[in-house]
Amino acid sequence: MNNKISEKIRNGYNLDLGKLIEDCFEIYKKIFLIAGLGYLLISIFFAALYFFILIIAFGASNMAQWAIELQETRTSAIYIISISIISIIVSAIVAPINAGFLKLCLQAKNKQQLQINTLFEYFKSKYIKDIILGSIVVTLTTLIFNLFLERMGLVLLVYIVHYIATVFFILFLPLVIFSEQNFSDALKNSVLLVAKKPLPIFLAILIAVIGMFVGLIAICIGIFFTLPIINAMAFSIYDNIVGVEEYNVLDEIGQVEGE
Repeated sequence: MNNKISEKIRNGYNLDLGKLIEDCFEIYKKIFLIAGLGYLLISIFFAALYFFILIIAFGASNMAQWAIELQETRTSAIYIISISIISIIVSAIVAPINAGFLKLCLQAKNKQQLQINTLFEYFKSKYIKDIILGSIVVTLTTLIFNLFLERMGLVLLVYIVHYIATVFFILFLPLVIFSEQNFSDALKNSVLLVAKKPLPIFLAILIAVIGMFVGLIAICIGIFFTLPIINAMAFSIYDNIVGVEEYNVLDEIGQVEGE
């Protein structure tokens, strides 16, 4: 698999935008219900945890004042350190779940039974260290650029930088869990592979993002059931570039430690 990836980095590859979109929607149609439910449950958990921590730390009556003070200290060292710590914690929790969404896409392609507990499989997998470390690197790198741009008053560029990071690191997680690469190789190879065909990948992700926001029309809650289109597109991009046909489901026997 690693030789195949190196060859594609050296020689390039063919990538058809139409096929990417077609494959994405085929996967999405199979996963949107169970993945949407997963997003809904995860969002409820994080929202409850967030408000619980705020109430414990500041008290219900002081939350509004805290929010005002937070806005006033956006450029302070305390704010930057706090937001960095929070970003690292959230990234460490969310990254294995995102890997689970990709596994769900693989199961859909292979016509296997879809289960919501698949979303949490990678918390106990042998890939957990690389998943978390790589995600933290991406998060902190993006955060540093964003904070710098905010200080310069270039708010629009914050969104552009975030989107560019999404495009060039879109293959990071699949390279870790499907190609068994360590986090540094996966980050590097994701950038190198995307750099070979940036335009179709850029457009494919943009189409998926537009499709995701269609969920806002359905009284906002629909966003939970259109969010999985992003995971389906990430999976389809990897599948069309590297391919999951070589991913042996029998390898999963040794994938989870202690099983």
